Amino acid sequence: MFFSKFFRKKKSERKLGLALGSGGAKGMAHIGALKAFEENGIAFDVVAGASIGSIVGAFYAEGYRADEILHLLETVNFKEITNMFMVKMDTVGLEDVINRYIGDLAFEELKKPFACTATDYRTGEEVDLASGSVAKALCASSSYPPFFKPVNIGGRLLVDGAFSNAVPADLVRGMGAEYVVGIDLSAVKREKKSIIGEWLAKMPFEYGNTSEKGYRDSDIMLKPPLSQYSAASFAGLHEMYEIGYETAMKEMPAIKEGIAARKKKECANGRRKEKKQS
Repeated sequence: MFFSKFFRKKKSERKLGLALGSGGAKGMAHIGALKAFEENGIAFDVVAGASIGSIVGAFYAEGYRADEILHLLETVNFKEITNMFMVKMDTVGLEDVINRYIGDLAFEELKKPFACTATDYRTGEEVDLASGSVAKALCASSSYPPFFKPVNIGGRLLVDGAFSNAVPADLVRGMGAEYVVGIDLSAVKREKKSIIGEWLAKMPFEYGNTSEKGYRDSDIMLKPPLSQYSAASFAGLHEMYEIGYETAMKEMPAIKEGIAARKKKECANGRRKEKKQS
């Protein structure tokens, strides 16, 4: 059920990795960034995500293109879903949607290696998921209090991955990626206080800036300027999509340069290895 070192055995086969951060509705920026990558011929070999990043990442890992993911979210009635969440406080509806479009798949059945983060509700410990039901894992990774109840996986009550590892670039490294692009949707924090913020202060564990470790393991971190939006800004989906696209396009020269430098280094190491063997 939980993360293993399975992917490390294939490191030589895995090159580019993508780590998609948490952020609720701001996840539309992830899709815009994916569109920019597609237009520039950049395809990632492995992907990991937290919360909304896990959902977008799973669709990407199953082979969905950015336009297809965008169209899917455009068909969702977010007002209706929000009302349902507040009444039922469970992830059954979300799991149904995921199963409908991805299928009742296990991680191993996805087209690309994928993992996501969740958080143990009792201890605050990070729980990395890379096997078992994809839909169940995404529900756990996205179970943000007070909208959702914790999700029970393997006897552990799990909540949103944002509380322990908001941009899981380290998971992508562990899956064999040698060049990692991270996307932090919450690089600029909103100052506005809310009832939800007060409720989160009562969580049974302490948490801080859980995006920091993502910066350590990313070769480049994209930071879409989304400070005017919140995790519930469903009315601004298309604007956030464009912001994600523009942010990725702006950093595209640096990303391509980094990828090229990595390949050049690999070639040089390969030649040295051949010389030693001859």
